This record gives sequence, C-alpha cells and structure tokens, in this order.
Amino acid sequence: MKAKTILINALKRGKTDRDIGLKIANPNENLSSAHINKADHNLIVMNDLSKLKHEDWVVITAYYAMYHASLSLLLKIGLTSKEHAATVSALEYFFGEKIGKELLENFNSLKDEKDKLEALTIQEKYIDFLWEAKRVRETVQYGVNINYDKSKNIMNNAREFVNKIKLVLDELKEDIVKEISLEIKKLNKNL
Repeated sequence: MKAKTILINALKRGKTDRDIGLKIANPNENLSSAHINKADHNLIVMNDLSKLKHEDWVVITAYYAMYHASLSLLLKIGLTSKEHAATVSALEYFFGEKIGKELLENFNSLKDEKDKLEALTIQEKYIDFLWEAKRVRETVQYGVNINYDKSKNIMNNAREFVNKIKLVLDELKEDIVKEISLEIKKLNKNL
C-alpha cells in the first residue's frame, strides 16, 4: 500500500477514534524534544542490553529508538500517531525521496537550496531501516526465541536513523513546517 493511502486511512481512523490513527495537532516543540530524548535514552539502553547479550531486547529497544525519533518529527509538523505503520508512512510521504511534486512546489524558498532540500529528505534506506526494525521487533517481541543474530546490524541502523532524524529536525524551519501543515490540512479536508 502506498504511503499516501496509509496516511489518509490513518487520518480517517484518527477522526473517529481517539486511540488509533493519525491526528492533526499544533506543532509541539517540547513534546518533540521529549521524544528525541527518549530515542537517545533507548539507544543507551540498547547498548546496555547488547553488552548483556539480550539480543531480542536489543532489537526491541533499537526499534523504539527509531519510533520515538519518528514521533518527534511528526510532532514538529503537527501530527500525533497511534499507529506504527501510519507513522512510517507519514515520514515517507512528507520527507521521503519521492515527495509529491505538488508538495515540493510549495517549498518555493527551497527550490534554489538543493543542499537544504537534501537535508530534509529521508532517503529510502532510512524508511527501509524502520520497516525492517518494525518487522523484526514484532517477531522477537511476540515470539519465543531470545536470540537474534543480526542485532548488531539493527543497532547500527537505529543509530544512523536517529541521527538522520536529528539532522532533519535541525533543518526543519518554521516556513517548511507551515507548508507541511497546509498539506496535512488539505489531506484531512478531503476525507
């Protein structure tokens, strides 16, 4: 399913149920910062669990480091999420390499600033890191196996992902947040 479809369906669910979907909110810098701090905390816990050889929990904390970083970015643009797939889809839609042409056209101030636009883009590999971590997290969290032989890879991906989100957060200026908020409102209005 395409990111936009998942995003729209999550916005619909968010309108009818307070415990699911995506909801439109005012951008919240404080809560955004709290989530990025939680992501950093989870990276520390991930490292500690790795030293203790708890590979299943390494994967879980790596994923949640990535997830909290993602929530941080969504809060910065005025979205709250109660669904993991919707969170990833929102990142992919608003910040992915395949951002819609109409959305990019709204960023008039960025057209001549290629470097800035690249800094705001979350490359497909990062989106893939998050989808893979989500899948593996579900497998180890709900399964009975306590060993996972690729935990080092997941750890590296989590660190890289959180660092990328921090870079995006640093480059995300108020004018861009306003444009993304307008796009969110347009999507929501058409539901």
